[in-house]
Amino acid sequence: MRPRAAGTVPRAGARAFLDLDRVDLVWLLVLVAGSFVLRFGSPIFPNAFSHPLTQAPLAAWGVGYPYNGDAPIPDVPVDGHGNITRGNQPSQTHNGFVFDEVYFPIDAAKDLHQPPVDYFDPEPPLAKLLMAPPIAWLGFGTWSWRITCTIAGSLLVGVVYLIARRLRRERFFAVAAATMVSLDGLEFVESRTGVIDIIAIFFAICITYVFLLHWQARTRAQWRATLYALATIAGLAFGAKLTALAPALVAAALILGRFLEPVALRLVPALRGVAGPGEGEARMWRDAAGRRAVLHYVAAILLAGSVFAGCYARYLTIPHDTVYHFVSCDPKTGLRDGPNPKDDHQDIPVVRRADGSWVTVAGLPVPSIPTAIGNIAGQVKASLNYHDIECRPHPYASRWYTWPVMAHPVLFYADYTHHTTGGGSPETAWITDQGNPAVWWPAIPALLFCVWVMSRGPQWWRVAIGAVMVAGLGLMIRYFKSAEGGIVAVHPKMAPFALGLALMVVFGVLAVICAVVSRRLVPALCVLGYSAAWLMWVLGNEKRVLFFYHMLGALPFMALAYAYALTALRRVHVTVGNRSVSLAPLSYAALALVVAGFVFFYPMWTGAPLTSADHEMRLWVGDWQ
Repeated sequence: MRPRAAGTVPRAGARAFLDLDRVDLVWLLVLVAGSFVLRFGSPIFPNAFSHPLTQAPLAAWGVGYPYNGDAPIPDVPVDGHGNITRGNQPSQTHNGFVFDEVYFPIDAAKDLHQPPVDYFDPEPPLAKLLMAPPIAWLGFGTWSWRITCTIAGSLLVGVVYLIARRLRRERFFAVAAATMVSLDGLEFVESRTGVIDIIAIFFAICITYVFLLHWQARTRAQWRATLYALATIAGLAFGAKLTALAPALVAAALILGRFLEPVALRLVPALRGVAGPGEGEARMWRDAAGRRAVLHYVAAILLAGSVFAGCYARYLTIPHDTVYHFVSCDPKTGLRDGPNPKDDHQDIPVVRRADGSWVTVAGLPVPSIPTAIGNIAGQVKASLNYHDIECRPHPYASRWYTWPVMAHPVLFYADYTHHTTGGGSPETAWITDQGNPAVWWPAIPALLFCVWVMSRGPQWWRVAIGAVMVAGLGLMIRYFKSAEGGIVAVHPKMAPFALGLALMVVFGVLAVICAVVSRRLVPALCVLGYSAAWLMWVLGNEKRVLFFYHMLGALPFMALAYAYALTALRRVHVTVGNRSVSLAPLSYAALALVVAGFVFFYPMWTGAPLTSADHEMRLWVGDWQ
């Protein structure tokens, strides 16, 4: 289908505005349901090929397979049958914890516990609250604490499809981007593990989708409805994890850029040389915003803050008597709690007792808004303090500049003593969050292609954008890497790093101009979304332990960038002799390679037993030994 003409007013009605036909609904169902089946049933063993006529043709361990065996956790508020206790009963021993599952499912169980159980978690509470209902229904076990992540990871695939359909009306683009996300190893592993990252990224990517609805609003009713929907989603996203900051900043920058476009063109005439067609569409959007746009944005920010605060509703009903004021960190002994000499109020609990958050009105308990806001602010302050101070090393920690090439993924689980059922030789079983190389590595040139396309215009414009990007990233990587222990104090190498960071901010501003003035939204959004989700981990995290999976928020944008490049490739024809040859088969071959990569690395993402030779053949990246 051809793109809609610029400035066209869409048909009235929500269904017409969403612009989804029956074919889209079929694709959504196939992609989401297929992703869910893969995640829920894996590891799946095709015994019909390996053991024909001797075993069942298909066997599945499922997402709830325990893997790690018995793991004593001292403060799990459940009984021996996996049921949430209603009193202070002895701690139990449970099995199946994989990587950080020793934290988040336990916090979710504590949210269900009566009487309330005090705990400190440096992340916002929404993701654990969403993990709690299956635990309440099914008991505390691997199936229950992973199912929410499996659902979120499957829905994420559908949201990427919806984003692609809003960006371009070419269905290949949407199907390709969603398929890449569905068959990527990092997203796959996170969707099958009871950790909060996939839930947080699902809400974060929803910000981008609802932002596009707002961006494409043409009537006042559409503009306001999408704005307040965006505020609600943003509040939920921040309530799940503060990684929502990246897509929220991108959306805010693009919205601000569209409002300032007329002023910028008037003050900087040179920008008219890079302007693209479609000014009527932007003018129609500003007309829909009306004169009270600023008031509506202020109200939307208040709504987002209210939704964020609402995510703490259960947390505020729990007495938090433990005070965490981390003032130092030793790589060997970890964080140290104590009074902070920089804050005279650090002897006051950062989260006061829950009974201080409630008052009685007409005989009914209602929350005390000022006290609740103070408690939430204290918890957020303690969380940021934790992340700022934390410094303990980890064998699978990695630097941010290694993530695009997957230089050091995280080993979630390893079993070197697994034996075959027939008493054969030992086998190896791993779960590692390595991405699909058929997605991650080609995505790098695809993102560079997006930079090339978005900067289309005068030669000076393209050269300036490319030079700023290369210089900024080069300085950041070079001087961050050379500063041992991170950029933690003023030293001679701080200035070049700061210059590099400033250049990347300038690059972001130029990308916004490309999206708003040059009307190159698709490639610019891919570049902005990827860069923000990646570089948000640089400043302020110099000492903190970071892992490859922190790059998860950039995955949807690298998939969109790669799909965008493949979509462009489908339209290319080359002349061979007297014939015009289409390069479209190469696009389909690239998608086939993504499927092949998923099949090849599937055992490394699911803990399926492998022989030593098969295992070694799949160790493509990272310092594994």
